[in-house]
Amino acid sequence: MNFASIPFLSPNRVIIIMMDDGVCVHKLSGSDEIFLGTVPWRRTDFEEALSKIISDSGAASVLILNDAVEQHYRKEKIVIPTSFDRANIIKRRLNVAFPSYPMRAAIELKGPKAPSKVQNNNESAGKSEDKEEKGNFFLFAAAPSTETFSRVVRCVAKTDCNLAGYGLLPVESAGLLKSLSEGLAKKAKVSAPAAWTILVGQHRGGGLRQIVVRGSELALTRVTPIDEPKAGHEDVWAADVSSELQATLSYLSRFGYSPDDGLNIIVLGDTTYAEILNGMIAVPSNFHAISPYDAAKLVGIKLSFSDDSHFSDGLHAAWAGKKFSLSLPLLSREISEIAGPRKIASVVMVLLTFGIGGALFGTSSVAQKLFEDSQNLDVAKANLAEIERISQEEIKRKEEMGIDISLIKSSLEISERIEKQHENILSLLKEVGRNLGHLRLDEFNFKNEGDAMWSSPSPSEKPPSRKTEYKLMFSFAGNINPKDGNKEMDVLVRGLNEKLQPLSYQAEVSVPLQNLTFSGEVDREVGVTAAQRELSKRYNSEVLIKKVEDGKSSGK
Repeated sequence: MNFASIPFLSPNRVIIIMMDDGVCVHKLSGSDEIFLGTVPWRRTDFEEALSKIISDSGAASVLILNDAVEQHYRKEKIVIPTSFDRANIIKRRLNVAFPSYPMRAAIELKGPKAPSKVQNNNESAGKSEDKEEKGNFFLFAAAPSTETFSRVVRCVAKTDCNLAGYGLLPVESAGLLKSLSEGLAKKAKVSAPAAWTILVGQHRGGGLRQIVVRGSELALTRVTPIDEPKAGHEDVWAADVSSELQATLSYLSRFGYSPDDGLNIIVLGDTTYAEILNGMIAVPSNFHAISPYDAAKLVGIKLSFSDDSHFSDGLHAAWAGKKFSLSLPLLSREISEIAGPRKIASVVMVLLTFGIGGALFGTSSVAQKLFEDSQNLDVAKANLAEIERISQEEIKRKEEMGIDISLIKSSLEISERIEKQHENILSLLKEVGRNLGHLRLDEFNFKNEGDAMWSSPSPSEKPPSRKTEYKLMFSFAGNINPKDGNKEMDVLVRGLNEKLQPLSYQAEVSVPLQNLTFSGEVDREVGVTAAQRELSKRYNSEVLIKKVEDGKSSGK
C-alpha cells in the first residue's frame, strides 16, 4: 500500500493560513516546512493563483488555519448527567453561545485550573468561574462563514487534494507553546516551570499574533497590526511590540494570573530586534528571544526561509500540519461537500489497516490462547462463543464511531469487481454530477453483461467490449407541468451526450414524465381536490446511458 497517497498518513500537506489581507501558503514534507508564497484577497485572479500553488506543490491534502482578527471564544461550565447526553447538551449550548456563526465547535478543558475566560481582540469571551457548581469546563470557539473562506474552499475543490480540515491557529498552536516552554526551560536548567506562557510572533501580512496559555490550554489571543522591522530602526519595532505586549499583560489578572505562578515570554523573530524587548518588560518573567528557525528545531521541525527568518507563521503552519487530526476542527457545508467524497477511499484503507486489522489481530490472539487451553469439545465451543462475542463487541464499537464494517467490505468487493471488469464508472458519474443542476437523482443502477474478470495477456491488448447500461432515476413533484419536466430531461440528455461522447457513451430519455400522446380518454379533476391530489403524486422519469461502438449502442 502506498501510504504517500493517503492524506491521513502522508507527510506531504499544504497549510493555508487565512489572514485579514490574504493567505499565506506553506507546505509540510515530512518534518520540513517550505514557504510557497502569499496571495492577497484583492488580487483579481486570486482563485486561479492559489489553486495553481496547491496543484504545483504535489501535496496530498490541504489544511486551512484561520489567523484573522474575527475569532470568537467562550469558556463554559457544563453539567453532563450521562455520557449519552454529552453530544446533545454541547450542541445546544454551542447554538446558544454562537447563534450567528455556523462554524463552531467545543473542546473539553482537562486542566484542574483552567482559565476563567478566553478573550480575542480585547473583548471578553468567558464567564466567571463558579467553584461550587459541578461540571466540566469547555472551550467554545466559532468563526464566521465569509466569502473569503468560500473562495479558499473553492480553490481546494479545483485541485485533486483532500481537505484535511479547518481550524483556528491559536487553538491549534496551544500545544506548541507548552512544547517550546518546556524545551527552553530544560535548556536554561530552570527547576520550577512557569504556569503561564506568552508567545509573540509576527506573521507575513497578518500582523502581530500573541497567544497566551495556562499549562497547555488557551487563555487569551490577540492579533494587532505591526509594521515590519527595518534595519537601523530596531528600537521602533521593539517599542511597538512592547506596547502591545504590555496591553496583553494588563489582561492576565482577569484570568487568574498571579506573579507566583511564573510567566514565560517567548518572542519569535530576528534576535537583532527581539532581544531589545528584554529591557522593556517590567513584569517578572522568563524572557526568551529566539528565531523561528531555532524554535522549530527545538520542537523537531525544520523551517526553510526563502526570504528572511523573522516571520513565525511557518512555525505555526508546520506544527498544525504535522498533527494527525486538529485539536478543534470546525465544520461547514462547503467543507463536507469536498472532504467527504475525497476521504472515502482513504478512510476505507486506514480503517481496514488499523481498525479491522487491529480488531482481527486482537480477536485471533484471544482465539489462539483460548484454543490452546481447550481440552475437550465443550471447552472449544465455549471459547468459540467468547471469540464471537469479542468480535461483535468490536464491530459494535466501530459502529458507534460511525464506521459501518459491512458497508466497507461490500463497497470494497464491488469496487474490486468493477475495476476488474474495466469499467470507469467514476468518470461517467463525474460528468453526470456536473450536468444535474437542480434535478433530483433518486436512484442509480449499473448493468454490465457477463461477470467474467478479464486480465490482459499483454500491456497493449484492450479489454473485450461489453453491453453496459446505466440507469438514472428521477422524480418530480406532482404539480409540475409534465412538458416542463420532459424539457428539463431533454436538456440534461443533450448536455450529457456532449460530455459522454469522448467516453463512448450515449444517453437517452427512456421513461418520460408521462405519456403525452393522445390516449382517446381524458379523466381530470378540477378545483382544490385536484390540486391537493397532484401535490401528493410524483412523476418519475429515467435516463438510459449505453456503451457505444462504431456509432451504435451496445445495449439491447
